[in-house]
Amino acid sequence: MTGHGERGVSIGGNANVSGQIATGDNVTQNQQINAGPAPDVAEALANVERLLEAHAAELDEPGRARRDLADIREEAESGDADPERMEGALARLGRRVAGVAVLTEAVQQLAVTAGIG
Repeated sequence: MTGHGERGVSIGGNANVSGQIATGDNVTQNQQINAGPAPDVAEALANVERLLEAHAAELDEPGRARRDLADIREEAESGDADPERMEGALARLGRRVAGVAVLTEAVQQLAVTAGIG
Protein backbone atom coordinates (compact mmCIF):
# COMPACT_ATOMS: atom_id res chain seq x y z
CA MET A 1 0.00 0.00 0.00
CA THR A 2 1.35 3.40 -0.85
CA GLY A 3 0.50 7.00 -0.07
CA HIS A 4 -1.16 8.60 2.93
CA GLY A 5 1.76 7.93 5.24
CA GLU A 6 1.98 4.18 4.72
CA ARG A 7 -0.79 3.35 7.20
CA GLY A 8 -1.72 0.14 5.47
CA VAL A 9 -2.04 -3.34 6.85
CA SER A 10 0.03 -6.19 5.54
CA ILE A 11 -0.77 -9.74 6.61
CA GLY A 12 1.37 -12.59 5.43
CA GLY A 13 2.71 -15.98 6.28
CA ASN A 14 0.38 -18.43 7.95
CA ALA A 15 -1.68 -15.68 9.61
CA ASN A 16 -5.19 -16.35 10.78
CA VAL A 17 -7.15 -13.12 11.05
CA SER A 18 -10.36 -13.07 13.03
CA GLY A 19 -12.12 -9.78 13.44
CA GLN A 20 -12.14 -6.40 11.86
CA ILE A 21 -9.17 -4.55 10.45
CA ALA A 22 -9.18 -0.96 9.27
CA THR A 23 -6.69 1.73 8.51
CA GLY A 24 -6.84 5.30 7.32
CA ASP A 25 -8.38 8.61 8.23
CA ASN A 26 -11.85 8.79 9.78
CA VAL A 27 -12.34 5.01 9.77
CA THR A 28 -15.43 3.70 11.53
CA GLN A 29 -16.30 0.08 12.10
CA ASN A 30 -19.35 -1.59 13.58
CA GLN A 31 -19.59 -5.30 14.15
CA GLN A 32 -22.58 -7.07 15.65
CA ILE A 33 -22.60 -10.75 16.42
CA ASN A 34 -25.91 -12.19 17.58
CA ALA A 35 -24.77 -15.52 18.89
CA GLY A 36 -26.71 -15.43 22.15
CA PRO A 37 -25.66 -14.00 25.47
CA ALA A 38 -22.03 -13.37 26.29
CA PRO A 39 -20.34 -16.42 27.84
CA ASP A 40 -20.24 -14.76 31.25
CA VAL A 41 -23.97 -14.00 31.13
CA ALA A 42 -24.78 -17.51 29.91
CA GLU A 43 -22.71 -18.94 32.77
CA ALA A 44 -24.44 -16.71 35.32
CA LEU A 45 -27.86 -17.73 33.96
CA ALA A 46 -26.91 -21.40 34.20
CA ASN A 47 -25.68 -20.90 37.76
CA VAL A 48 -28.95 -19.30 38.87
CA GLU A 49 -30.90 -22.06 37.12
CA ARG A 50 -28.90 -24.79 38.92
CA LEU A 51 -29.37 -23.08 42.27
CA LEU A 52 -33.11 -22.59 41.66
CA GLU A 53 -33.48 -26.32 41.13
CA ALA A 54 -31.34 -27.17 44.15
CA HIS A 55 -33.25 -24.81 46.46
CA ALA A 56 -36.77 -24.94 44.96
CA ALA A 57 -38.20 -26.49 48.15
CA GLU A 58 -37.03 -23.45 50.12
CA LEU A 59 -38.90 -20.97 47.91
CA ASP A 60 -42.54 -19.92 48.18
CA GLU A 61 -42.93 -19.51 44.41
CA PRO A 62 -40.33 -21.59 42.57
CA GLY A 63 -42.42 -21.73 39.39
CA ARG A 64 -42.67 -17.97 39.19
CA ALA A 65 -38.96 -17.65 39.92
CA ARG A 66 -38.28 -19.99 36.98
CA ARG A 67 -40.50 -17.83 34.74
CA ASP A 68 -38.63 -14.71 35.80
CA LEU A 69 -35.35 -16.41 34.94
CA ALA A 70 -36.81 -17.49 31.58
CA ASP A 71 -37.72 -13.84 30.87
CA ILE A 72 -34.17 -12.76 31.67
CA ARG A 73 -32.73 -15.51 29.47
CA GLU A 74 -35.05 -14.60 26.59
CA GLU A 75 -33.97 -10.96 26.71
CA ALA A 76 -30.27 -11.83 27.06
CA GLU A 77 -30.46 -14.13 24.03
CA SER A 78 -32.59 -11.81 21.89
CA GLY A 79 -29.74 -9.79 20.41
CA ASP A 80 -31.75 -6.65 21.21
CA ALA A 81 -32.14 -6.95 24.97
CA ASP A 82 -34.55 -4.53 26.66
CA PRO A 83 -32.75 -3.37 29.84
CA GLU A 84 -36.03 -2.29 31.48
CA ARG A 85 -37.59 -5.70 30.95
CA MET A 86 -34.47 -7.39 32.31
CA GLU A 87 -34.42 -5.05 35.33
CA GLY A 88 -38.04 -5.88 36.11
CA ALA A 89 -37.50 -9.62 35.84
CA LEU A 90 -34.29 -9.42 37.90
CA ALA A 91 -36.07 -7.41 40.60
CA ARG A 92 -38.94 -9.93 40.76
CA LEU A 93 -36.52 -12.86 40.81
CA GLY A 94 -34.48 -11.20 43.53
CA ARG A 95 -37.59 -10.78 45.72
CA ARG A 96 -38.67 -14.39 45.15
CA VAL A 97 -35.29 -15.83 46.17
CA ALA A 98 -34.50 -13.35 48.97
CA GLY A 99 -34.81 -16.01 51.67
CA VAL A 100 -31.98 -18.13 50.23
CA ALA A 101 -28.64 -16.36 50.53
CA VAL A 102 -26.80 -18.34 47.86
CA LEU A 103 -29.57 -17.63 45.34
CA THR A 104 -29.67 -13.95 46.27
CA GLU A 105 -25.93 -13.71 45.62
CA ALA A 106 -26.24 -15.57 42.31
CA VAL A 107 -29.03 -13.24 41.12
CA GLN A 108 -26.97 -10.20 42.12
CA GLN A 109 -24.00 -11.62 40.19
CA LEU A 110 -26.23 -12.20 37.17
CA ALA A 111 -27.37 -8.58 37.31
CA VAL A 112 -23.79 -7.32 37.47
CA THR A 113 -22.65 -9.65 34.69
CA ALA A 114 -25.56 -8.59 32.48
CA GLY A 115 -24.77 -4.93 33.17
CA ILE A 116 -28.04 -4.32 35.02
CA GLY A 117 -27.87 -2.68 38.41
